[in-house]
Parts: sequence; C-alpha cells; structure tokens
Amino acid sequence: MSQKSLLVGLVGCGGIAQQCHLPALRQTKGMEIAALCDVKEELARGIAGKLNVKRYYADLAEMLQREKLSLVDICTPPGTHATLAIQAMEAGCHVLVEKPMAISCQEADEMIRAAEKNRVKLCVAHNQLFLPVVTRAISMVRKGFIGDLTGVNLGDAQRRDNHEFVDQDHWIHRLPGGLFGEHLPHPIYLAMALLGHVEPATVYATKLSNYDWVVADEARVVLQGEKGIATITASHNWPKVTATLDIFGTRRNLHVDRHSSVLTSYGIGGESRLWRALENVSQSYQQLACTASAAVNTVLGRRASGHGILIGKFVQAIRGDGQVPVTAGEGREVVRVLEKITSQIESVARRRT
Repeated sequence: MSQKSLLVGLVGCGGIAQQCHLPALRQTKGMEIAALCDVKEELARGIAGKLNVKRYYADLAEMLQREKLSLVDICTPPGTHATLAIQAMEAGCHVLVEKPMAISCQEADEMIRAAEKNRVKLCVAHNQLFLPVVTRAISMVRKGFIGDLTGVNLGDAQRRDNHEFVDQDHWIHRLPGGLFGEHLPHPIYLAMALLGHVEPATVYATKLSNYDWVVADEARVVLQGEKGIATITASHNWPKVTATLDIFGTRRNLHVDRHSSVLTSYGIGGESRLWRALENVSQSYQQLACTASAAVNTVLGRRASGHGILIGKFVQAIRGDGQVPVTAGEGREVVRVLEKITSQIESVARRRT
C-alpha cells in the first residue's frame, strides 16, 4: 500500500469526537482528516473551521461520493452505528466505530458480513484497553505478578447532574437499558480481557433519582468468567466521575484508577501491626509516585490517550494488512453480553412500573 496519508472522514461531531477522536486523529502520523459529517450541519461547519478541515457534510452518502476516503470514523449514537458502518464499508472504506459497535447481535453480524464482503477492516473503539495504566496492569497479571488470577471488580460511576442524565431528550435514554447501554461496555470488555469468556450470572438494577425518563441509575452485575468472577458497580449518583479496576490474585492485588492513571499493588504480607504499617507506607509511596508522574505528563501534554494508541494501531493494521487492535468479533461479544444485561435491567424497570 502507498505510504501517502490515509484520508479519514469522521461522522458525528459531538462530545466523544471533539474530546477524543479528533485530537487522536490529528496526532496520528500518516493520517489526514479530509472531511467531517454531522446531521447538524452547523456543528460540522464550526468544528471544521476550528480544525482547518476543508470540507464538511450533513449526509454520509454525499461525503462518501465526493471524498476519496480510506477510513470512516463513526462517533454517532449506537443506534446508528450499523447503518452508517455498512454504508461506509459498501463504499470500500475501512471503519472505526465507537462502542458499543451495535445495539444487537443481529446488527453486529450484519456489520461483520459487510466487512467480509467488501474486504475492509472493521475495528471497535474499546479505548480503555489501551490506556497505559490498564495495559501495564494486564501485563503484570499475565507475567504472574499477582499469582493466580481469582477475579476483578470494576467501578464505573457518573455524576447525577451529568448532562446526559438530566436531559430527557438525550439519545442515551432510548438505548436498551438506558444509560447503562452506553456506559457498561467499558467494564464488560475489561472483564473479558482479563477473564476470557464471560456470562452474566446476576443483574440487579434500581432507580434512586426521580427522573421519569430514566430506566435505572444503579446497577450491580456479576459476570462468571473462565478465569474467575467479575463484579461491576455502575452508578449515576456519585459526586465524581469514577472509573476503577481492582484485580485480585493469590499473591497480591492491583488497584487501577483509570481516570487518574494511578496503579498500586496491595494485600502483601501478614496481619501484624508491623505488616499493616509497611503496607500503609507502600501504598502512600505508590500513590505519590504515580500521581506525580501522571500530573507531570498531563501538564506537559504527554499523557497517552487510549483512543490515540488504538487509532495508531488501526492505521498500522490497514497499512500492513494486519489484525486490527479490537476485532469485530470482540466487539460483537461485548454486544452479546450487554444485550443480556440490559434485557434484565429493562425487565426490572417494567416490574417497577
């Protein structure tokens, strides 16, 4: 393949595109943002102007017809992913699609068939797998640092005043499972990366807020995995956005703060006062060292983005005809597990009404 820049068209100019995809695309070598597309043409025009992107569109079909794109990056609501991705692949474009890749296994299968039929690559943006703090933790597990893996606990919390939560017209409330149809994919794919095949064993959901348009805002999920059990605590009632990952082993445990990029190990030694004191000192040192390093990298603009790393790997896969960093099959598996969980959340909501 020619080493000329890959031309990419981005569809959906909302928050995730502005905060994550567009900065990552601009920083990826060998790639040029050729055009933007959004059903709100004024939004596409405004973002294009800020980023010096020459062309913008309100319709994907027109963008595909007018532009010679190698890659289409889809950042629209999940309910539109399948239709837009298939349209782009039918035009011969490789596709990167935000999570979840679709809202049903049927849609995911249609996307996979379109990729195979048109001989293009389809990649799903499971970006948190590529956060350096997460990849380091997974590497430590695989190298036996924690002993035998026994399970994981994932926390994923949002503030109650989050704009998605309070806006009754936001598309997130029309997803299966409402808010959780958008936010649960992250902990699901992280659990899969550590535990292999997982199945929902127990799902509990309730609603603490008084918003009529919210299906549920608290969920607890237990996943049975090949290598242990995963628990997910998902909430939309916390005072701060939180994303954590605790990994449990027979020798020691790991705690990962995915937002602040802090990784610490704990659970070493005995129960005597001396061991507890040493554990406190160790925890304090690890927290200080990791926090200081993360703060310096943030200030200096060196903090690596999961989206940036994933997109860079996808570009390499396109150029070298290699495997994409997150396959469509992996994306489908997340959709399969998510479907089972959200159907139970919907069932709880129906019983409540």
